[in-house]
Amino acid sequence: MPRAEKNQRAGSRPAPGSLPGGPPREAPLSVYVHIPFCLAKCGYCDFNSYALDGLIALGRAGEDWAARYADALIREAEGRSRALGIGGRRVETVFFGGGTPSLMPPGETARLLDALRRLFRLAPDAEVTAEANPGAADAARFAALRAAGVNRISIGVQSFDDEALRRLDRVHGGEEARAAFRAARAAGFDNVSLDLMFGIPFQTVEAARADIEAALALGPEHLSAYELTIEPGTAFHALHGRGELRGLPDEETALAMWRMRDRLLARAGFERYEISNFARPGRRCRHNLNYWKRGEYLGLGAGAHSFVGNKRVWNHARPDAYQAQAEDPTSGEEIVGDPAKAMGEALMLGLRLREGVSLGEVARACGADPEEAFGALFEELGRGGLLERENGAIRLTSRGTLLANQVLARFL
Repeated sequence: MPRAEKNQRAGSRPAPGSLPGGPPREAPLSVYVHIPFCLAKCGYCDFNSYALDGLIALGRAGEDWAARYADALIREAEGRSRALGIGGRRVETVFFGGGTPSLMPPGETARLLDALRRLFRLAPDAEVTAEANPGAADAARFAALRAAGVNRISIGVQSFDDEALRRLDRVHGGEEARAAFRAARAAGFDNVSLDLMFGIPFQTVEAARADIEAALALGPEHLSAYELTIEPGTAFHALHGRGELRGLPDEETALAMWRMRDRLLARAGFERYEISNFARPGRRCRHNLNYWKRGEYLGLGAGAHSFVGNKRVWNHARPDAYQAQAEDPTSGEEIVGDPAKAMGEALMLGLRLREGVSLGEVARACGADPEEAFGALFEELGRGGLLERENGAIRLTSRGTLLANQVLARFL
């Protein structure tokens, strides 16, 4: 799920038609649709997701869960389009994330896309992505998604090594992952992304290399390759706190994995355009780019977030609570009207991108000069070899990229 933007150096007033802290009102919109249901909850996962069988056993979902959840998503889309004043806006990307969106019957996905076409202006070349897990993927399902209008598939492989997958609590094996990729190709998808993880307990650099080589052998257009992090609230975090999560790589091994990843993917013709994302030419994920460039987006579903104008809204996380209030499932909201906060967000998100952030664009979008608010921090990070400047832009150095979490947190 959602699992900011760049800028330049002009005056301190927002561009015409924009609000402080937000993009122009008529800028294209992205739509994120959260499907929180999974076959099982993985130990490392901190996304808002739930094992479907468990919800059914608790009475929080029924056998008709998919139709009822799709009904709620459509009701929310109708209500948000009115309340946020975004009805009829041009939509350039749609992303079905989770959870496991491929668990949804393709007919319900088609119904959701039809509703979005009715409420918004879906661009003819819109990027429409659906995440899929190998344990819930087959040729017929992919073909139906393709017919519904999905044109990009993102497969959560994580590893091709069965033992590593077992340690991650994944429900698929390496051969199932390969079969899912082949099924996507057979269904006509020419834009397929694979998710890989490294730093898995007891994983060696050689095993991490084997995963990347196995992914490259399939020939995807896009790869997300990221290091396992131990997130609060996860089963792994609880094990780690008790000293029971063994086999995590030391810093030197993790660094070797990062460098091996970058070297192998560059040699294979992939461009690293974000800290953990690599693409063949012309195949960057447009939806995620909109997040990193701090563009506007509508988030539908349990726990989803929206950002429109200078307003951020988030939904009830539990699927049953969300469905009960689907017309307006707001759990909380905030106005991002403070230019310093808006600039901090823009810098934190945009610095994830390899090309960095244009300070002039930040100034125009946020209505203030980032040099005034963050100049001293820029200098400090520069002296530490973490940040570099060029032609009015800033970007992370190679060392800054390796320490990105610590560096980016300084802007919030």
